[in-house]
Amino acid sequence: MREIIYIQAGPFANYAGTHFWNTQESYFTYDDDDEPIVNHDLSFEEGRNPQNQPTLCPRLLTFDQKSNFGTLAKTSQADAAIDASLDTTWRGRVVRETQDPIPQSEYHARLEGETDEGDPERTDSNIRYWSDYSRVFFDRKSIQAVPDALESTEAGWSVGQDLFRRYNEDTELMEGAFRLLVENCDNFQGLQMMQDTPCFGGFSHAFLTAFRDEFLKASTINFSFLSDADPNHAGIDNFLDTKRIINDALCLQSLHQLSDIAFPILNPSRWSALESNLSQGLAYDKNSLYHTSGVISSLIETATLPLRLKGSREDIATMADHLNWRKCSRLGQLGGVVSLPCSVTEATFTDLYCNFSTGLSNKGEHAIFARRNVTRGLQDQDLAAFDAWCDLSSLREPLISSIHAPSYPVPTSFPSIFRHTKPTSMRMVSSLVTAPSTSIPLMGYARFVEQTARTRRSDGALMSMDLESDDVKELASALWEMVDGYGNDRMDEAND
Repeated sequence: MREIIYIQAGPFANYAGTHFWNTQESYFTYDDDDEPIVNHDLSFEEGRNPQNQPTLCPRLLTFDQKSNFGTLAKTSQADAAIDASLDTTWRGRVVRETQDPIPQSEYHARLEGETDEGDPERTDSNIRYWSDYSRVFFDRKSIQAVPDALESTEAGWSVGQDLFRRYNEDTELMEGAFRLLVENCDNFQGLQMMQDTPCFGGFSHAFLTAFRDEFLKASTINFSFLSDADPNHAGIDNFLDTKRIINDALCLQSLHQLSDIAFPILNPSRWSALESNLSQGLAYDKNSLYHTSGVISSLIETATLPLRLKGSREDIATMADHLNWRKCSRLGQLGGVVSLPCSVTEATFTDLYCNFSTGLSNKGEHAIFARRNVTRGLQDQDLAAFDAWCDLSSLREPLISSIHAPSYPVPTSFPSIFRHTKPTSMRMVSSLVTAPSTSIPLMGYARFVEQTARTRRSDGALMSMDLESDDVKELASALWEMVDGYGNDRMDEAND
């Protein structure tokens, strides 16, 4: 068996991760005659539910501020550490003040009272935390509550790294919870990781560095959620935007160094060029983590489905080798079509396809290095149109691959973002791509970082990140080197 350990770090990553695990739960079968389409043992292990009964739990470490865990916070190791720290030799009076417990979410209350009619719908506006709509049980070791002081470290690259080191020392994370996850695997293949760069960029870099020090041959696939700062439209005088962009750039450099393959994903505030495509089938609130993470999670879950399909020989290493066959394009793109209409043509895929890594519709982009498609719920006539769309590119097998799977299940926990009645399953397409156009956003970061290194107006932002001018110059040089890995025609593409 080739087990995968999952890492989630940050609010958006955990919102998306909750949708991801709810989808995995929907693949469970409870009839001996029904064969599941995925191998659950790759992503789940035996754990304990709150009643201490055996159940399947994700092979997961989930990091977030303690206040973001909602009702899960009461099971965190932080609370256990407080109890353990009480001096048992003290015989005097002890006064301990505790906060009122967070009430159960409306969705979970309805689940516990569900009838034969099935799971009830929940109201989107009543989602307070990502744990409010979770349908799986998490083992105690999975819950990693980071001190709430992290909110003051946004875009603090070195502060995030220091926080990881202190947290690792205090909780023995790598030798404790993570080591236990690895030991519970028969044949650990690597990590599937999602993280927010604003608050968990430096933290995740330090985690991956510690991981690589011991598991050099293990594979990693990474989905990184960038900040809302746009390097092409931000000014050097904007203190917070400068910090965010430098932090994002450091994260991109880290991913390129430490991941086998990684997919930077734009903040929903930068999806403006995609809205005309998305709005044809979806009516989502771009300011809602619950809504936007549902869109992204469906694409990530579908794109990585081959890693979990029963009988599949795919693993993270083969996926990364396929996409990065040039050995210099470790940063890829995530794109696809969410909620395909009932009937499709070749033009449907062209008109609805969205690239969430570049923010472009990709209508005119046919130059790509490699592509991995996964379709969900397409019928024979739809597949013919899909194949015709794929043929628009000059790419041929084995550099392009397509896997066709059953429809994407839509749990009751999924947000009501559909134009029409909420379906029980969804037809969609998700793609992982490496292409020359990856150089375009990278060039934006390289130019901004280069400009930052040349002006003294950014000294305050750099000092707050514990960076010097030479560090930023080295970062700019590294970014330009990454740009060069995507071909000499990058300038023409950027101009286009």
